[in-house]
Amino acid sequence: MIGKRNIGNVAAIGGSAAAIVLLTGLLAARADELADLRANMELLQKLIDQLAQAPPAQYAQGALPEAKAGPGQPVVAGSFPRSFLIPGTDTSIRIGGFAQADVLYYIKGAQTSGQLNGQGGINNQTFYDGQGGTGNLPSIPLNNSINHSKSSAFDISPRTSRLLFDARTPTAYGEVDAYIEFDFAYNNTNVNQSNASSTAQAFYTRLRKAYGTFAGFEAGVDTSILHDSDADPELADFGGGATSAGRSRQTELKYTYAGPYGTIFTAGLENPEPQFSGPFGAVQIDTNQIPNIAACSVTGNTAANLPADTACLGNQAFFSPLVAAIPEFIGTARINQPWGHVQLGAVVRTDRFNDGQFFERTYMGFGGALTGDTHPFSGTPGPLGKDDFGFTACLGQDTGNQCNNGTGPVTNFGAPILVPGLGPGGSTVAVNPLTSAAWNTANSLTRQLYDGVVRTSPSGSYGGQIWYQHWWTNELRSTLEFSGIYNALNTSILGVGNTNNKILAMGHANLYWSPVAFVDFGAEYAYGHRVTVANFKGDAYTLEGLMRVRF
Repeated sequence: MIGKRNIGNVAAIGGSAAAIVLLTGLLAARADELADLRANMELLQKLIDQLAQAPPAQYAQGALPEAKAGPGQPVVAGSFPRSFLIPGTDTSIRIGGFAQADVLYYIKGAQTSGQLNGQGGINNQTFYDGQGGTGNLPSIPLNNSINHSKSSAFDISPRTSRLLFDARTPTAYGEVDAYIEFDFAYNNTNVNQSNASSTAQAFYTRLRKAYGTFAGFEAGVDTSILHDSDADPELADFGGGATSAGRSRQTELKYTYAGPYGTIFTAGLENPEPQFSGPFGAVQIDTNQIPNIAACSVTGNTAANLPADTACLGNQAFFSPLVAAIPEFIGTARINQPWGHVQLGAVVRTDRFNDGQFFERTYMGFGGALTGDTHPFSGTPGPLGKDDFGFTACLGQDTGNQCNNGTGPVTNFGAPILVPGLGPGGSTVAVNPLTSAAWNTANSLTRQLYDGVVRTSPSGSYGGQIWYQHWWTNELRSTLEFSGIYNALNTSILGVGNTNNKILAMGHANLYWSPVAFVDFGAEYAYGHRVTVANFKGDAYTLEGLMRVRF
């Protein structure tokens, strides 16, 4: 009995212990569950607090939220893609741009700099982002020059990297926009790599765009009114084609009206940029310096009453009488359709000469442009539906750079001219303003007679561009581009010097790969051709690659 009782006690004790252990485990488990539940409740409360601060559902339909000021506010999506709302305001802002590196190899035709008396320094830093129309093309070394034999120039450049800020605010007059954009492609003309830049690169920031919009009006620096960006091909060459309609960017004031059936009408004015073709080449009003015909000597070019260390500069741009007097007036009409678009534009401008003495003339220039693009396989499934064909035609009289690489009036002002009445008995004497002290004397007879025989004439420009982009896959695409411009210049006034371009032509062929939506790799071959009024020719061949990451 006693043995059975002991066995029963042991069993009871063991069962009680097991029950206690089980109960303890259940209580511990329940405590963990309660802790987890409490943590989940705290997290849920935080989410509820955040939702209470977030914009109501109706803002998803396009209304803007009333943001609260103060730190710790959630980031709210803005009113346009990739933008966010600035806390405490109803302004949406986007910060974007891209980082890019260009690899450029000149097989032939790189422009030289001032080393070796203008024969050296092939790695010129002015045009090392491409040989296109706004780059090296107008200055390709001619085949009759020493420079044409120089080749194999190589450079890697990050200067085309870009940074932008876009801020938009709704008002009763519509959305108001403020836009600013920079890159680092400031042209440090005719400068070679220095010791400092061979150790650490130092590039200057350049303002590309800065404008504001209000109720259809826009003022500031933006793409030229005549220029049609949607008709531009995708090129690695930063200089673009040989010509285009309108300048890349210009300070302007314009008004845009959106009409029915996809029509858009724009009218405005731009800063005047007068130019002419003269004995020393093409001259714009902002020309800094044109190299002298002969080497400069301090001792040979210093007057007796000047100190011996007087600066000796090759500055024939002193003989530019251009005046920026009247803005350039431009208008465009455009229609957008699912298959593409077409734009028609016109410009009226002036080139005014005034040397401050007896030479004053004004020429009225005008031009027209037809641009557009079309998707020949629009609606076709797959990448073929993205194929695009674009075109540009630009022509007129004294168009200046409203037809890129176009010309202004032709003049022989500044060149040596035979002037009657200055020699003995009223005979003819050759006057060279570069060396004539009498010409530089105010109100002198020499200058008066010289200005009286200066000849000027208008010129014509006729340019065009065509291109086709084919999509091999959704990530792989190619563009083939051809462009050229012909300038009709009066050689009886210019003479047959080899500095003024009659024909400029270019061709590009490239392959782009975008493994993800915001990354591009590109490889491109380009050919440039130049013909002067004296029929001297120059050719350039380049290979270019790029890597671009947008943000």
